[in-house]
Amino acid sequence: MGFAVTPLRMTELDDALVLARLGYACFDEAGWRDELNAVLADDRRGGALLARDHADRACGLMLYRIVAEPDHRPSLEVARLVAFDLMNPRLIADGLIEEAVRLARLQDCGTLRLVRPLDTPSDTLALVLASGIADLHSVF
Repeated sequence: MGFAVTPLRMTELDDALVLARLGYACFDEAGWRDELNAVLADDRRGGALLARDHADRACGLMLYRIVAEPDHRPSLEVARLVAFDLMNPRLIADGLIEEAVRLARLQDCGTLRLVRPLDTPSDTLALVLASGIADLHSVF
């Protein structure tokens, strides 16, 4: 399966809207368009990426921000990622992440942040441990 990842253009908002509906539990179209317009207005602050399959159908969407850090290099912050494929959406997700990291490195980003609701804490420890930022120690 072939696909291409490119920065989302203002003319593609309706295509991205279909994917956004899949990725937002409580979808507010006006709010989503406002957020997207704000991100697209200044690519130094972040952006949106759209993946399209070989038939030019939208199959992946990622919203990200470049966050300035006082006294540190900026961070890449992933706000939303939606990938759709009948068999293997992971390939599309990998492509979106790869492109966002490439763009973030061009802006000298040194860290990655993930945005997630605080009302779903049941697997938060597992995510923190998987991220590689935690070290657990015991005496016994």
